[in-house]
Amino acid sequence: MKKIFFTIKLVLVAVLIVGSQQSCTKLDERVYSDLNGDKLFDNPENLIYGLGVAYTNLYQLVGHKYGVVGMDAGTDLLVVPQRGGDWYDGGEWIRYHRHQWTPTEGYVARAWNILYFGINTCNRLIFTFEALEGVDTAPAIAELKGLRAFYYWWLVDIYGNVPIVDSFDVPADFKPETKSRQEVYDFIESELREVMPYLSRSTGLDYFGRVNYYVAQTILANLYINAEVYTGTPQWDKAMAAVDSVMTGGYSLSGDFFSNFRENATTSPEYIFGLHFDNVDAPAFEVHLFTLHYNLAAKYQFEDATWNGICAQESFFHLFDADTNDVRRNSVLFGFQHFDDGTLVEDPSFEKFNPADPTYRDPDGAPLNLTPKINMLEPKCLRQAGARVAKYPFIVGSDRYTSNDVPIFRYADILLMKAELLLRTGDAGGALEYVNQVRTRAGIIPATEVTMESLLDERARELFAEGHRRTDMIRFGTYGNIRWEKPEQSATYTTIWPIPQAQIDVNPNLVQNTGY
Repeated sequence: MKKIFFTIKLVLVAVLIVGSQQSCTKLDERVYSDLNGDKLFDNPENLIYGLGVAYTNLYQLVGHKYGVVGMDAGTDLLVVPQRGGDWYDGGEWIRYHRHQWTPTEGYVARAWNILYFGINTCNRLIFTFEALEGVDTAPAIAELKGLRAFYYWWLVDIYGNVPIVDSFDVPADFKPETKSRQEVYDFIESELREVMPYLSRSTGLDYFGRVNYYVAQTILANLYINAEVYTGTPQWDKAMAAVDSVMTGGYSLSGDFFSNFRENATTSPEYIFGLHFDNVDAPAFEVHLFTLHYNLAAKYQFEDATWNGICAQESFFHLFDADTNDVRRNSVLFGFQHFDDGTLVEDPSFEKFNPADPTYRDPDGAPLNLTPKINMLEPKCLRQAGARVAKYPFIVGSDRYTSNDVPIFRYADILLMKAELLLRTGDAGGALEYVNQVRTRAGIIPATEVTMESLLDERARELFAEGHRRTDMIRFGTYGNIRWEKPEQSATYTTIWPIPQAQIDVNPNLVQNTGY
């Protein structure tokens, strides 16, 4: 069989986007009407190609500005400040930073729609595959159920109480009802346990970007390590067992930290589950435009303008003060910027001195100096303020989309989860061993002790801009804390998002989350 990993063609991505704004039940059945029939799926290899359709919307969810990078903007890592007339966007990013979101926010609806579209696609394909005769569909159906469980894990983590839709063959007027977070948790656990024996233990390029046994175990590990948040009952032992299972899969830390985020990272030994973005065949990842200053498009010869949006919070930048040799410090771009010939990049539109507002000025003048210090969240953040997201190395000549690969689960996270579980169960010495594996790869001296606070900081340094921070901070009890430009403690209910108002408007069986 050919080596297959899911770089999805634009036509398939477009198919998903057409339906992504519809309700979460049946959506547009016509999209897959031609998938029915024994001829299309008459052998196992064709089944694998068919599976790819169920993964395509992940690219839109992860790669968009509201994706894994944007998710960190509601935490202590990243922020999208209002720079004069830019990035106000109706105040959505300010509300996001201060945990004041509402049921009508665009990002609240977008994530819901894409996740349920993915679930619906899994249901469609399961329905199709179950009707086939003469071909072994059990592994493909198991993979689809594992992927569906992954979508539900994100739903239970973000929204808490959501409908469970596990069948495609439902009435046209079907309106699913809200299930409790406990019920959704139980469903995810049961589904993964059921399919585990049928999932492949193959890794590497053959299974890059696909749900195999170890991906399913990683989903379980995340479900269990957050069980106290989701259900009120900790499951440290179950989480440990799942983590230990993943650690038997032959994964290891890559010698080069940034090799996990470059173009064609598909051979990294660290990837458990990730996406292979491509600006032609899988165009969706736009972090380079989202973060870089307007005048850096010329430096990197981008075909599209950069947006000067998301940047690192100063508190994150200072997590590297104790050891500036940490290679992960290069996950942000800061300081004066130069072209390859050494010439300074300049910003002719810098904020000039104005006697009417003497504090609102760029002290560096035209030379572009990306300062870790951000003068304010809104309304007059300086154009140059904030170190920029550079974790995904910039590819010279990129257009609207870039071809960096993006990990969803990688082995460094598993090592830090192992450390956390040991620490939570009383083995600080054992935890230190795993933390230091990660620190050694980063090129810094081993730690001599580990605490919950230092472990959370280590997770920030390692997993910055990968979409983990919100879940981490909630689990560690720090998510709602007062911090820069967030002057009030968040209400407890903000640890989950509201159910999108547009969904409630069309489905009276949905119940809004408490507080919204």
